[in-house]
Formats: sequence, structure tokens, C-alpha cells
Amino acid sequence: MKLPGVVIETFLRNHPESYCVDCLSRKLDIPAGQVSMAARRLQDTGGFSFETGACSQCRRRLSVIQAIPAT
Repeated sequence: MKLPGVVIETFLRNHPESYCVDCLSRKLDIPAGQVSMAARRLQDTGGFSFETGACSQCRRRLSVIQAIPAT
């Protein structure tokens, strides 16, 4: 079984859209609290942005996370 943070990181790297915690939680079947904690940790790695924006799935404007494309 993979850790939630690894599952979320892999998903976001393979899906470049922005996602809110609720949509990631539903899509990956991981509790929202775990998604939120993992998203904050991923932000600290420098490879992800966690900011206010529109979720690519639900279109709500709230905190979203997405992978920062490699240059």
C-alpha cells in the first residue's frame, strides 16, 4: 500500500491541472484531511504550488494544488 502523499504526488505529476482538496479526495479515495496535509508538505518541496485558484474539476475558486512543470 502506497502512502497517501506518494499517491497524491504521482497523480499531480501525471495530471497537470489544479485540484482542490475535496476533488483530490474524491478522485483518489483518500480522506480530505490526509490530502490537505500531504498537499501542504508537497508545497514545501518546491515542485508544487498551493494557492487560491479555480479547481479544474469542480470549478470552485478556493485553495488548489498543482505540479509546477519542469523547465
